Amino acid sequence: MGRSGAGKTSMRSLIFANFTASDTRRLGATIDVEHSTVQFMGNLSLNIWDCGGQHKYLDNYLNEQKENIFGNVEVLIFVFDLETNDRDSEYTLYDDCLQSLAQLSRDAKVYCLVHKIDKITDPEQKRNVVDSYESAILQRSGVFQPHVYGTSIWDHTLYKAWSQIVFTLVPNMATIQGNLERFCELTDAAEVVLFERATFLVVCRAMGSGPDPHPDRYMAVSQSIKQYRDACADQGTPFRSTHIRTRSYTLFIEPFTKSTYILVITADPDVEPAVTKANIEAARSHFTKLAD
Repeated sequence: MGRSGAGKTSMRSLIFANFTASDTRRLGATIDVEHSTVQFMGNLSLNIWDCGGQHKYLDNYLNEQKENIFGNVEVLIFVFDLETNDRDSEYTLYDDCLQSLAQLSRDAKVYCLVHKIDKITDPEQKRNVVDSYESAILQRSGVFQPHVYGTSIWDHTLYKAWSQIVFTLVPNMATIQGNLERFCELTDAAEVVLFERATFLVVCRAMGSGPDPHPDRYMAVSQSIKQYRDACADQGTPFRSTHIRTRSYTLFIEPFTKSTYILVITADPDVEPAVTKANIEAARSHFTKLAD
């Protein structure tokens, strides 16, 4: 949900329809509600309602169609347009949406995306702007506790936000996370990341001991691998896997289950690549059962 031109359809097309950021320029305005169903992590169906943001549609959503639009909602993603000249109008729409959500889907999760954050180049100013939105959003969210992210279709921030959103929707995520941590421990891997196969969103991740200095880097990996995969497809050469070996680490990105890819990094030079690949192969059937 969000005002017309906020970028809702562009982000959905980039994440779920393999559009590039440049491709989204040819998208027109959404007429009324555009429904799509996306299979995610094998058995999970995401029913996405992309709601057009023109005034005539918004009035209809909040009045005549209120029960249809806001009933049985699992997640509301509200997109704020950083380029708007009328922020008060956006906040009013947000207030109205949350009021309807509180009446009809009180247990829904709320995510607010401050979109087109790439328009601000200074990192500190970018943080300040997102913090300003977050403060205003939290003050007016009532019974809900929204998560706020700055996003752009031109960098990894969109993948970060959507990875967090889908993470909350996978029913057995705690079990998958626990097993991934165990796999990381048993194989002496430095880091292990699970990606959803179609979107390459980060599903969950585990790492060895020590702090993580760059927790967002796998969102950038998501974006890069998806772009590389699309480039391979354009050349008629399907992407399958990646293997990189340097003096300090060895990295694998391999098909894992029918709905995931796995990234494994080892930092021990004594661990041969063949051993890591054998470990991945040995774990595949176990994680396949978890997905089923």
